[in-house]
Order: sequence, then C-alpha cells, then structure tokens
Amino acid sequence: MRVRLGWLASGLAVAFVLSLMAGAHWVGPVKVWHALWSPSATDVDDLLIRTTRLTRTLVALIVGAGLGMAGGIMQTLTRNPLASPGLLGINAGALFVVVLLVTLGGALPVWLVSAGAFGGAALAAAAVWWIAMGRPGQAGPLRLILAGAALTALFHAFSQALLVVDQQGLDSVLFWLAGSVSARPLSEVWPLMLLSLVALLACWPLSGQWNVLAAGESIAVGAGVRVGRLQGVSVALIVVLAGAAVAMAGNIAFVGLIVPHVARRLTGPDHRHWLPAAALVGATTLLLADIAARTLILPGEVPIGVMTALVGAPLFMGLIRRQGHLND
Repeated sequence: MRVRLGWLASGLAVAFVLSLMAGAHWVGPVKVWHALWSPSATDVDDLLIRTTRLTRTLVALIVGAGLGMAGGIMQTLTRNPLASPGLLGINAGALFVVVLLVTLGGALPVWLVSAGAFGGAALAAAAVWWIAMGRPGQAGPLRLILAGAALTALFHAFSQALLVVDQQGLDSVLFWLAGSVSARPLSEVWPLMLLSLVALLACWPLSGQWNVLAAGESIAVGAGVRVGRLQGVSVALIVVLAGAAVAMAGNIAFVGLIVPHVARRLTGPDHRHWLPAAALVGATTLLLADIAARTLILPGEVPIGVMTALVGAPLFMGLIRRQGHLND
C-alpha cells in the first residue's frame, strides 16, 4: 500500500509542476524551478508563475484533496457508496449565502464572500444534522440523506428566487455556480487553506474507528466506539473540508463522489490507506481538470466545474449501474 501511495504522491507532484507550466503561454520545468527558488523581479514568466499560477495550483490541490477526503468520510458515515458531501446541503447552503450577500450588498470583497460561503455551508450541514439526528432512537444514515435532500432543495429554491428578483446578481455568482480556482488571491484564501490542512491531518487518528464503523453501528458499539461522538466529529470534518472547498472554488461537482471509489479500487477498504489515497487522487484530479480547463479553448477558459462534470457524469452513471458491486 505504501508503494501505491508513493506512486499517487509522485503523480500529484507531476500534476503540480504541469499546472505551473500550463496556460496560454507554456513555460518549461527549468523556468518553473527558477521562478520558485530564485525568482527575478523583472522576469515576466517568474511573476506569472508566482502571482497567478502558483496560487490557483495550491487552491486546486487543497480543494481536490479536501473534497476527496470529505467524500470518503461521507460514504463511510452513511454507508452509501453514492453519497457525497453535497448530501449535507453544503453546496446549496454556501450558494444561498453568496446569492444573499450579492443581492443585499452588491460588489463585496472576496474574503467576505468566501467567509459567507463557508458559514452558509456550516449552517446548512448543522441544520441537516439537527433534523436527521436530533431525536435519539430514530437517527440513521437514511434520515441524514433525506434531510440533506430536503434542505438542498429548499436552499436552491431560495437562491433562484433571489436571482429572479435581482437578475444583475447572476453575473456575480456565476463563479460559484460553475466553479473556478482562478482569480483567488492567496492573501484572501490562506485562512481557508490552513483550515483545510488542519482538517486533513485530523482525519488520520480516526481511521481505525472509521474502519469499525464501516462494519455497522452495532458492531462499532460492541467494539467500544462512541458512535454518536464519532458521527458528530465526522460531520464536522466534512463541513470543514467541503465547506472550505466550496468557499474557495465554488461548486465543484462529482469529485467528492467519484474520487473515493477510484482510491478504494487502488488501496482497498482500509481507511488508513483509502482516505490518504482519496486526498491524493482528488488533488491530482482537480489539478489535471484545471490544466484542461485553461488550455482547451485558448485564449478563453472553461470553468473547472464543467470539466469535472464532463468526466464525472458518465462515471456516476456507471456507478449507479454497478451499485450492487461497489462494496465487493
């Protein structure tokens, strides 16, 4: 397993360098090395790499890793192979708050909109958790999924109503609707990146308990796992990872759904290997999607959310057809 994780880490390193090289103006790996370690204040390529490409590369890496990890935790928590962080209403809650802020305040600083998106994601997830798990004896994965679906529909309806009232705000929220890792100043997103890294590291000590929980709640209780507490911590980690990802990059579809299955195929069901692999595969996937997004229609750019949907939708349909074999 360590060998496979090593190969995945190597693939991520290659994708990272390619992301710094790619764009309307391609640069070589030597120029990338020079820009990172001995930059010149007057070299245009050095400035391009350090001020633009490095930031979007780091954002794509953190967002992809967070969504991959959050998707794996969500599928374990609900014991549903077709679950994703969006089932907690995270994307819909973030979008609603963004639309609300744009409608009420017009042009706002990026950091304020990002903070609002993260707050909306957390609020939506908290509401879903309270509805689904608030009554002892009736809580369960199915109630969590149903509550998430209901709250997601409600938040989407509110967002659409606001956009109908203020159609000029539609242009301002297209970033969140389509997803993008461009034009995100590092000075404004670094708190969310740091929060995501802390959450990614916090997942490691829980891997053994998630292995037991995956076998069923009754078995986990018999093994001494405090199931209610573990479920609460799991939801909190999903909110931080997926909420920060949505706040930084908008609506990135299918990564949290598809990536955990790819990682599971590579490493097996042991969460000590599976979740790190999901983070590595998610980061690599989003980096490659961003490279494709900015090079396919030069000098224009395809939203990265569109790229992930183009690849993820066919895979998702395949997963539905093979649902009975996903846990083999």
